[in-house]
Amino acid sequence: MLAACCAVLAVSCASSGPTRAPQLSRPAEASSAPELAWHYDVRLVAGGELAVEARFDTAIEGPLTVDGDATAFVKDVQFQRAGCWVAATEQDNAWQLPCAASCRVRYRFQLRQACLGLNEADTALASGDVLIAPPSTWLLHPGTSPKHAELELQVEPGPGQRFVSAFRRAPDGRPDHYRAATAVLDDASYAAFGPLDVAQVPAGDGTVELAIAPAGLALSSEQARAWVMDSAGAIASYYQGHLPARRTLLLLMHGGGENTRGLTLGGGGPAVLVRASDLVTPVTTRDDWVIAHELLHANFPDLGREHSWLSEGLATYLEPIARARVGLLSEAEVWRGLWEGLPEGLPEAGDQGLERTRTWGRTYWGGALFCLMADLTLRERSGNQHSLDDVILAIGKTGATDEDFWPMERVLSVAERATNSPVLRELYERLAERPGTVDLSALFARLGVRAQGGTVVFDDSAPLAHIRRSIAARRPG
Repeated sequence: MLAACCAVLAVSCASSGPTRAPQLSRPAEASSAPELAWHYDVRLVAGGELAVEARFDTAIEGPLTVDGDATAFVKDVQFQRAGCWVAATEQDNAWQLPCAASCRVRYRFQLRQACLGLNEADTALASGDVLIAPPSTWLLHPGTSPKHAELELQVEPGPGQRFVSAFRRAPDGRPDHYRAATAVLDDASYAAFGPLDVAQVPAGDGTVELAIAPAGLALSSEQARAWVMDSAGAIASYYQGHLPARRTLLLLMHGGGENTRGLTLGGGGPAVLVRASDLVTPVTTRDDWVIAHELLHANFPDLGREHSWLSEGLATYLEPIARARVGLLSEAEVWRGLWEGLPEGLPEAGDQGLERTRTWGRTYWGGALFCLMADLTLRERSGNQHSLDDVILAIGKTGATDEDFWPMERVLSVAERATNSPVLRELYERLAERPGTVDLSALFARLGVRAQGGTVVFDDSAPLAHIRRSIAARRPG
């Protein structure tokens, strides 16, 4: 009957070539531990293609999918039935499988072709022979994930190749073995295959795992590590040596153009992709702010698109301050950046407040203006005893990172408890929910900041000069 099954269904009952046995562990037995429900065994093979075997230990609810743009690169999907590998049928960019209780699936994914064809930072892109794509791009998964369940991912990158992932390493210590919640496969963080140069960069008592794609990069590995070490050290110092993200993956590649670009993803663990501009050299890295900006994102909870003005505003405001406090920037450079940038964040005609106005200026510089006002107001009301630092450090102590979603109410509540003050809530009502504005000229006058030539000069007799000095002052140690 087995032979008849194979003949009638035109399927393969045996492997078409030599493959290694899948190394798939059993579900966790401890009742308190998350159930291991999905298992993936992935090999990078010739031509930048992935050979994937998966086992789903629970009933599959809904069809199997990948990121919608990546569907075209999924090939030869098969599922196991009565010892036979049966071809699955694609319909509407998905594969529906008749698996009532559990299922084994195998397929190929054309990763290199996806990276070259899609060329999108959050989906798939290539840097020389390094292929960068979140697992949600190349792991077929059910549309509904079981509650409180995890997946395991075992990868064989091949001779001379490396694999890195933002997922946490599995407790068994096997190389390239990872775990994550099943729910993150709807929006997973970064992973990469290829001839990567990987180093562990200390950041306080945490680590930034730096993976360098060397093609076209105008930095040696040592110079790239120094750049990341400076930026990560500044952010770790801001958090008093204890980053909420105990481990962050940072992928560094050449990006071309005149501007360095960064993007942070959080699903399954925070990871940062930095695409260095053509102008980045060992001399200019000290002035390049992108890594510090993105590491601030990695160490702060995800607030969702509606509140992206606060996420981006915090990173825009705090990045130069954190770098100045460790001596990477001068106080004048910090305030010159705010002098030049903050006018971009003021409301224009038709503005509906930070929550509902999606322009670049309002998101980045409007958010930074909100943060400056919060910092100044907290300091002024408390005699410089409380500041925005107290809010960020209190959130950091919860361990929340970009992997965690927080509603705005939680941020405002933590801020109120950390400072014994409703300042952030008051500013939220005035500047976020309504198109409130700020008299920047009067504010800079009170701080004792004015432009002169290509920089700023300070008036230390101004009413808030002492507060201005305390914001960006270099910290000892």
